[in-house]
Amino acid sequence: MQNDDDLIAIVAMECRLPQAADVDEFWARLVDGHTAVSDLTDEQLAAAGVPAAQRSRPDHVKRAGVLEGVAEFDSGYFGYSEREADILDVQQRLMLEKSVALLERANIDPQRTTQRIGVFAGSGMSTYVTGPLQRPDLMDSLGEMVVRHGNDKDFLATRISYKLNLHGPSVNVQTACSTGLVAVHSAVQSLLLNECDAAIAGAVYVRVPQEAGYRYQVGGVLSPDGVCRPFDARANGTLFTNGLGLVLLKRLADAVADGDRVHAVIAGSAVNNDGAQKVSFTAPSVSGQVAVLREALEISGADPAEVGYLEAHGTGTALGDPIEVEAIKQAYGSTGVPCGIGSLKGNFGHLNIAAGIVGLIKAALVLERGLVPPTVNVSEVNPALELDGSRYFVTTESLELDRTATHWAGVSAFGMGGTNGHVLLRNHRPGDAPPERAAEDGRPSVLTFSARSRSALRGQAAALAARLAADPDAVLAEYAHTLHEGRTRHPHRAALAAVRPAEAVARLRAERYHTSAGSDSESDAIAFVFAGQGTQRLAMGAGLAARNAAFARRLAEAGAAVGAHTGFDPLALPEDGRERDTAATEVAQPLLFAVEYALAQTLLDSGLTPRYLFGHSLGEVVAASVAGVFDLATAAELVAVRARAMAACPGGAMLAVSDPAPFAGLVADGSLVVASVNSPRQQVLSGSRAAVDRAAALAAEAGVVHQRLATSHAFHSPLMQGAAEEFLAFLATRELHAPRIPVVSNITGRVLSEYEARNPRYWAEHLVRRVEFGGSVDTLREAGVTRFVEIGAGRSMSNLVRANFAAAGAPAPLLAQTLGEPEAEAESFADALALGWATDPRVAVADHTAARRMTALPTYAFEKRIHWVEPATGFATGAASGPAPAATPAPAATTAAPAPVAEPAGPAEGGADEEVRHIVAQIFENFLGGSATSADLGFFDLGGNSLMAIQLINKLRETFQLDLSVRDFYENSSIAETSRVITAMLIEEPAHV
Repeated sequence: MQNDDDLIAIVAMECRLPQAADVDEFWARLVDGHTAVSDLTDEQLAAAGVPAAQRSRPDHVKRAGVLEGVAEFDSGYFGYSEREADILDVQQRLMLEKSVALLERANIDPQRTTQRIGVFAGSGMSTYVTGPLQRPDLMDSLGEMVVRHGNDKDFLATRISYKLNLHGPSVNVQTACSTGLVAVHSAVQSLLLNECDAAIAGAVYVRVPQEAGYRYQVGGVLSPDGVCRPFDARANGTLFTNGLGLVLLKRLADAVADGDRVHAVIAGSAVNNDGAQKVSFTAPSVSGQVAVLREALEISGADPAEVGYLEAHGTGTALGDPIEVEAIKQAYGSTGVPCGIGSLKGNFGHLNIAAGIVGLIKAALVLERGLVPPTVNVSEVNPALELDGSRYFVTTESLELDRTATHWAGVSAFGMGGTNGHVLLRNHRPGDAPPERAAEDGRPSVLTFSARSRSALRGQAAALAARLAADPDAVLAEYAHTLHEGRTRHPHRAALAAVRPAEAVARLRAERYHTSAGSDSESDAIAFVFAGQGTQRLAMGAGLAARNAAFARRLAEAGAAVGAHTGFDPLALPEDGRERDTAATEVAQPLLFAVEYALAQTLLDSGLTPRYLFGHSLGEVVAASVAGVFDLATAAELVAVRARAMAACPGGAMLAVSDPAPFAGLVADGSLVVASVNSPRQQVLSGSRAAVDRAAALAAEAGVVHQRLATSHAFHSPLMQGAAEEFLAFLATRELHAPRIPVVSNITGRVLSEYEARNPRYWAEHLVRRVEFGGSVDTLREAGVTRFVEIGAGRSMSNLVRANFAAAGAPAPLLAQTLGEPEAEAESFADALALGWATDPRVAVADHTAARRMTALPTYAFEKRIHWVEPATGFATGAASGPAPAATPAPAATTAAPAPVAEPAGPAEGGADEEVRHIVAQIFENFLGGSATSADLGFFDLGGNSLMAIQLINKLRETFQLDLSVRDFYENSSIAETSRVITAMLIEEPAHV
């Protein structure tokens, strides 16, 4: 038996086949015995360019296996301009998108992984290139080299490596119909040689137009009726269809260590060539096939007698099937367990370049899922195979396997020209399985996801919600872990916190998640808003401290600092054996300070850095402490002094009202003052209890919304004057510092200056001056701040911020609370971190994304658009001279011929700049298509590349008859800059760019 160190794991699989968009749909078609080859109508044939005379011939077979949507491509995801995406071979487009999906299946982010990932891939000859080559406008604007590079097989693997940032070997493999399996063999060798840590292997074949059918020739390999019958007595040929298959491979030990899902294990593989020992170049050879099968068996260490299934090349040809079965019998022997022989070509036709890799995927699924699907289109096994009485049989019916036993399967692929490939697989042993799924433990999880655009982000959210809703055993922590560690972080980000899957599903579907800024005009700046007195509650923060060790440490630190000056521990009020009124100033303020300071510091420790800080009354003192105006020791003492001084003042009351008009008289005679302007629809009145009683009666009589605040004194009123003087005397003995983070002032509504911050009188007057909270919010809104984290308990500050934005007619801000409802403090805090991560993915959310294993999640929701240039058919009698219409209506006019570009001798007087700019913009659009929408973005930012740049420079030179240098263009490559350079050259003045 082979050493485990030489085993290779298949950790992810992807495919795209006729009527099967992914591996799950592929398996369902196999199990159902479904045939994906369909009849073609005359309308389809005509649309594909097949002349009437050809399609009416009796030997023209009107059958095909069609891939849906091959004209669609997410060019923006891969940074292609529209024009370059239009000419890129459809095979290479499919491989790019499926390679992204493959890595996501394996939960690998290529941008952050330290693994060297190789690419071993092949494709068919591009038939799509026939369209662009016959489009003079495209050839003129892009140049022949760009068109050929976009369609040449030589650039398939390296294009994937470049676009996905992969650093392992990048090798094109081309061995005709065995390409996909030979690519796997090459990847296995690279892994065993330690050239890479993971490897993408596979192949694609798409011949366009797909709906053309084919002409049958007597004696050829193609079926006269478009039906492939592997191993059937009536087997009369195959038909070539379109498809793609990819696998991601790792050394088994690495896969197990990484907790990967292992679909199957590759124990051995071999490749050889028939040489000249066969009838012709295209004919198969028994001896060559026997040799490659035996070599793979020897390398794998498998006992041939224990191999119970073979996914054969099985083309359904009268010559090929008997030769292959004879080779199997010679290589695997006549004794052993019953061995089924199958072929997926009855279901999907001959996938050409991709046949072997899709056969490998099928065999891996057989071993993983413990079921051999039926081989279809077999009504009577071909007697020429001579299987009667042997251990071998054709799998015409489904066959269940013993899931507890070890099973082996072999996969073959043979290419025209004689390159043979064979791979031995075994099922993954139960002892190698990753850890079992953990049960939910009630901890909040932060789900993070991202996309290349805002609309794609919504697609990601919808796909994630659908997956969660359909997973009855979902462990939210595993979803969070997978999303955070196994997905690429794109510019548009979103995050949310939840405890239960159902809650996450509801928020995802309602789009109630935090997002990053969507454009350059939006700001990701965050402001911390600190709540003031009246928001305190008993045991606030205790629920969070019980679940968050980092916060518990910060809270203990702040509580000890404050407790040293209060004579009691503000964090142990329920346990200290004494009744204390949390509304009492001397209790409330130390409690609020300790909890809010700890909350803010814990967020800062996580990397969530606010652009601004502000607060309501006492909240501003906490904000200044966090900003460094006061160190913790000083802040703790001043809060205790402040609270005692305020508590010693005459008692009073405060009343929040929605309309100050009915109370103008009480304010005018000095009975009440406006203590706070919270928003245009809420002010707070402050004064004696008797005056507030009168105001409450007036409010009820006038129908004004009002509410008494949970305070023991008339804060921010002349009744606090004594406290202000005592506080000033204390502050005069302490050192104050400039804020490290800007603080917005309650008193002025503007950013606090260094002079104000370090002036004791400012903080003393803070006790008697009006709180301009609404003005503070306006200052931040005008500075572009749209994200707020409420530091404190409840949602009162969030509600006030939201009200101020609404009053200004501004879009609603993004808000998060650190201590929301008492029973959900930990979840609220996690949601604040989620807002931080959406703003900056460097914010540490690892405590809320930890799990023992990852799980399978939906892959990226590509935003596809039509990119199509109608290819020429093999039936055409002449080349088209102009652009052909798109096969499918396109959202953007990517196939229309460009407008002719004028060639002026020089700019017209008075409108020179505008005329040049217009012409330059037209030329850019001809090269880039609709991507050239911004006059200020550079050519390369718009999706151009160096080859296209040379073509465009030459076009500019030809159009304006100027010697525009490559350097001038590279340094000034936007439409606006290029126009200024050209205008300056035309009038022989410096461009000043």
